[in-house]
Amino acid sequence: MRQRLINKTEEPQQPVLKGSKMMERNALVSEALSLQSLLFDPTISREDWKEGVKQHSKTVTGLLLNDEIEAFDQYLSAQFGSADSGLKPTAKIDYKPILQHLLQTAILIEHSTIPPYLTALYSIKDGTNTLASQIIRSVAVEEMLHLIMVCNVMNAVDIQPSVNKPQNYPVYPMKLPLNVDFYVGLETFSANSIATFIAIESPGTPLVKAPEYEPEVDARLMFAKGDAKPETNFWTLENMEGFIQQNVRTIGEYYDMLFFYIVVFQIIAYYKEHGTLPQNFKEINTGGIFTGDPGKQIRPEQYYGSGGKLHAVETLSGVIAVFQEIKGQGEGADDTIFDVDPSQFEEGAELAHYFRFKEVFHEHFYLGGNYEPFMDENGMMPVTTPPTGKPLPVDWNASYPMKQNPKLSDYAGNPELYQQGLEFNKTYRRLLDAIQSAVEGNQRELEKSVMYMYALKDQAVDLMNQPLDSQSNAGPTFEYTNL
Repeated sequence: MRQRLINKTEEPQQPVLKGSKMMERNALVSEALSLQSLLFDPTISREDWKEGVKQHSKTVTGLLLNDEIEAFDQYLSAQFGSADSGLKPTAKIDYKPILQHLLQTAILIEHSTIPPYLTALYSIKDGTNTLASQIIRSVAVEEMLHLIMVCNVMNAVDIQPSVNKPQNYPVYPMKLPLNVDFYVGLETFSANSIATFIAIESPGTPLVKAPEYEPEVDARLMFAKGDAKPETNFWTLENMEGFIQQNVRTIGEYYDMLFFYIVVFQIIAYYKEHGTLPQNFKEINTGGIFTGDPGKQIRPEQYYGSGGKLHAVETLSGVIAVFQEIKGQGEGADDTIFDVDPSQFEEGAELAHYFRFKEVFHEHFYLGGNYEPFMDENGMMPVTTPPTGKPLPVDWNASYPMKQNPKLSDYAGNPELYQQGLEFNKTYRRLLDAIQSAVEGNQRELEKSVMYMYALKDQAVDLMNQPLDSQSNAGPTFEYTNL
């Protein structure tokens, strides 16, 4: 029989909390393990710890990543505002190695998507599939933005990011470091490669608000822009990584869990400094684990990519902005298919990555379509709903027949081709070196990345024009190389 959960918390009944949209969705039930017990009680079981992490991570991320600050204050006060329970930290938790691993994994996730997206983009023959090319290019640029913003988060907590070392290179084919059953690889533009991209960007939520019928939308506008006993300390890297591998299925869910861990470590840091538990967001927004050098932050004026907004990070608010941007661009924001809330329409809402790729796959746009057959009484439709708007013409044959997941060793018998492949990898290494130098505090080095991106395309197309055999051509390998 499952062990009885201790230190139960009653669901707070204050009007602000009850009226909160996110708290209605992720409200703590009366039998939930309290956050205080989850953090500080050495007697809870591993099963209870896992269930507590699932529950509280949903609540914390659901509130803070949706700007429900008042509701979060109510939640935190309900968790920590009661009389002293006697629960104190029972283990010395060294958060830096844990966050270093988890954030570097986030960098690997973002990095793992860039070569496949660029390969598919470069494989499209010039003058064809213009709209599909714009979609893929926009997503690839935003993934680079995501990688840089994760580096900002690492620098904010005084952990040096690493993007250009051999261990930071994805090796294809590969599985993302999540609970997934598909492989990511380098292949030409095709229905199969786009289907893989859809799987990569899949949202964690099953429903999304159906877009309104807008028959006059011009498609071109869419692209305008350890002291405790080991068995009682579950906050270890090994245990947390195992939890993620078993329970996290999408990139959005990974960022939710990562964000929850950052909040947890910030709460613990606050307790160590003040001897009391925080009662509101303001108390944990600054200080604590945010000890990094602000001079290492990449700021909007230093980033020359298009699409999305770059956020510097010096506080927890900065982490919220980064994760909102990454999640919104990937799977959609505020239960919509857009990357921001379209009612606010900041710089002009684009579709999230998942829905952009579905447009290419189904050869239709979302906007202008009729989704009534898929909608429930609340105007929600399954995220798997295909786009039914204006046609998006796709010529699936207008791409180079590149060998899937090529390796430089495949070109060993052809010295000229081998050298071409090597030069491509050197250019990609220089691009990553420029990013690495920038996130170490030499922000002007980021300008070089634009030059390298242009060079990559020319080198990739040269490779894809070289036959390997009667059925396939060469292609870029994105392998680590010494300069």
